[in-house]
Amino acid sequence: MKAAIATGIQDFDKHINIDESWPQPTLETAKDGKTGKPVSKLAEKHMIVKVLACGVAPGDCRLFKGKTDMMQLPKWGRPYVIGSDICGIVTEVGEDESYYKLGDKIIARFDEPQPQGMCAEYVCVKTHLSEKCPASIPATEACTLASSASAAKLVIEKFIQKDSRVLLLGGSGGLGTFMCQYIKKQGASFLAATTTQSDLVKSLGVDRVIDYRVENWWELEKEFGENPFDVVVDLVNGQNWVTGACSGTTVLKSKAPYVQMFTGVETEIDMGMGIISVIPFIFSLLGRSLYSKLHRSCPKYITPKGLELKPGHLEALLEDIADKKVKVVLDPAGPFEFTTEGVRAAMKLQNSIHAHGKVVIEIAKDEQSS
Repeated sequence: MKAAIATGIQDFDKHINIDESWPQPTLETAKDGKTGKPVSKLAEKHMIVKVLACGVAPGDCRLFKGKTDMMQLPKWGRPYVIGSDICGIVTEVGEDESYYKLGDKIIARFDEPQPQGMCAEYVCVKTHLSEKCPASIPATEACTLASSASAAKLVIEKFIQKDSRVLLLGGSGGLGTFMCQYIKKQGASFLAATTTQSDLVKSLGVDRVIDYRVENWWELEKEFGENPFDVVVDLVNGQNWVTGACSGTTVLKSKAPYVQMFTGVETEIDMGMGIISVIPFIFSLLGRSLYSKLHRSCPKYITPKGLELKPGHLEALLEDIADKKVKVVLDPAGPFEFTTEGVRAAMKLQNSIHAHGKVVIEIAKDEQSS
């Protein structure tokens, strides 16, 4: 079968290719990425899916660049199949499977913490990381939901209260476009977002667009000092915490939750040197949390678990999309073709940190939604 594989690191044009003869998985032959064991020997239920579309995310690029090998590279190393989340059609289930049946249209996400293995004509997925998908949702939209939309919904429902004033850092990427909508759906009274894509985020409910090229959000004290934000959601990371949040700015309420997502485009993760590079990263997180507790001028630093799945969560998410309460935003350059050139272009766009919406690769035509 065809699969998009990574044979090395860093160089997209050299190490991202379509392999026409990658082994097609079955429930007897597929192996688990974390243990390397046959999935038939594991307790979790699995199923084989014919992939219609695959989403690409920041984690795909971090792994490809060799930054997270210690945690996220599959047991067998390289080459590996890239891609994080899919929409597809069930082609094989276990004898004891009662919920899924052949022909079901489903969405599924990667097995945490390994964002890989999905950009192929057929894949093996865990049933508890999947959900049936309404036929009305196009596969190129549905494949974006199991991680990005799911994380947005989980985090916003946990940290945003009705009538909150919210500052979203990075509002126009794949995760950000879902965040904008779920923040407003949760009942936020005011939403400001940093982005260069003013028209896009305004269409998603943003009240104030902050163009980070011309103004720093923490310096807008005249505008927000008397009516500060209740919570910050940071999808960019980088220096926003150090330079902005801890500057003593009055645009944030005292001890406002500062929710930092480590799916961010400038996440300071580089584990390429193994445990030597992990230790500083862990101490950085612990240090920020401790610093925020000891300094009253700093907001409360929080790093949530965004990929936690609870029973019924994906089903509720799909209802939001089917009922048009939330919409999927795809980067206008896509969906990308399932060719070497198309997959390379998708990965390069994701890596550029300038995607506006989700980056998607179309593997096969979705006959159910056409």
